[in-house]
Amino acid sequence: MALRDWLLDHVLARDVDARVQAALKAVDDRYWRNVTDGQPQACPWHEVRTTLEKVATLARTNPLAARLVAMTTDFVIGAGARLEGPPWAHAFWEDPLNRIAGRVYRWCDELSRSGELFLVLSRNPVSRMSYVREVPALLIDHIETDPDDLERELRYHQLTADPEGRWWAGVAGDDDADQVMLHYAINRGAGDVRGLSDLAQIAVWLDRYTMWLEDRVRINRYKGAYLWHVKVEGALPGQLEARRAQYSRIPSPGSIIVTDGNETWHAVQPHIGADDVQADGKALRLMIAAGAGVPLHYLAEGESANRSTAREMGIATLRHFAHRQLVFRQIVEDVVRQAARRAGLPDMDVTVTFESVLAERDGA
Repeated sequence: MALRDWLLDHVLARDVDARVQAALKAVDDRYWRNVTDGQPQACPWHEVRTTLEKVATLARTNPLAARLVAMTTDFVIGAGARLEGPPWAHAFWEDPLNRIAGRVYRWCDELSRSGELFLVLSRNPVSRMSYVREVPALLIDHIETDPDDLERELRYHQLTADPEGRWWAGVAGDDDADQVMLHYAINRGAGDVRGLSDLAQIAVWLDRYTMWLEDRVRINRYKGAYLWHVKVEGALPGQLEARRAQYSRIPSPGSIIVTDGNETWHAVQPHIGADDVQADGKALRLMIAAGAGVPLHYLAEGESANRSTAREMGIATLRHFAHRQLVFRQIVEDVVRQAARRAGLPDMDVTVTFESVLAERDGA
């Protein structure tokens, strides 16, 4: 054996193998990985929280935002919800600690405002009756899902006064727990776990419209503002100071000012050329209405359409509300079925009905 071969086999063999493996990494599929690492491309919690806080503030303080949320609930629920099912379902529906017929209104508000609905079912260990309570979406900062199935939600973490927070079991994680959390979401993209508010896309335009209105109020206020300019001819030393002291109190409107020929009064007003801005405001309102999926006459702007055009413009909006009504009906029915299943009554046939959004149009 040559000296070179002996060195390669006994002394340099390990180093040669390492160098060969390093060179092969560039072409070996074992060293390639997905950019996403198999994780869902969901928004981080700080972005979700920012959006939820923003829309919550808008829904509380902005009249247009509040009206859009209330309008969705008015169309979806209408005159109320009715339940058809066995006696146990009616007992759950009408229980004094549940009163589902009244809760559905705020469920629909929360679903439109936050894009999500988190409900807790607490089971009475004796009667097996469940009682439902709402948890604001703003308090749920983490949803743990099955790594192989994002739609199988195992448990939920709620922010509390305790730094460690509180974990709620999901029906897919611990179905036999006395308390479980149900999660429903809308406007959720493929691969997303969290929902998205109906106001999320138009939040920036609601802010801009508010700022525009505030600027108009300021301009109109300043347009009517004025000050008095008093000119004194040939004033002697100390005379101007005396006049300033004399006129330190502003004359009230309608008062009479008497002067001699050495004193001249005239009012000074700002010249603000901002009279015709109607098109600017309408453009902002159109962006808000388009993002919300409603025509302008749904926002109390009746002069934008007549009866026939308003009817045609409302078709897409009614379809949107009919779809939301279908989704919400399925949510409420699922809540009743989950409560029945936890009471040992599986496969309960229940139906929740609302007055049809399209009934008036289809019947015309």
